[in-house]
Amino acid sequence: MKRSTMFLAMFVMTSFLTIGLLAAEETGTMRTAHGRVISIDPEGKAITIATPAGTDVGTIVNQNTKIRIKGKLASLKDINEGDAVTIRYLKSDDLYAKEVVKKK
Repeated sequence: MKRSTMFLAMFVMTSFLTIGLLAAEETGTMRTAHGRVISIDPEGKAITIATPAGTDVGTIVNQNTKIRIKGKLASLKDINEGDAVTIRYLKSDDLYAKEVVKKK
């Protein structure tokens, strides 16, 4: 009886820890930035833009990031330095891009 109670307690604790870690990746504040691309690192999966306000915004691009050009899905390799883009990103400990949209 004690073993099954102990096992159940460990299972519940592990479940809460796993759910907490998954939620931590998605927590933060959703932000939007508009600007021109000043650097792209397709291998390192990062993009940095300069905003009209004069600040630079660098984000991490991962497998969940949607890249769009004229409404169609694209890849980071289709974005070039100098392109005007809008980036929606999640601001937490790091900046994770959720969507990068290239303007015409």
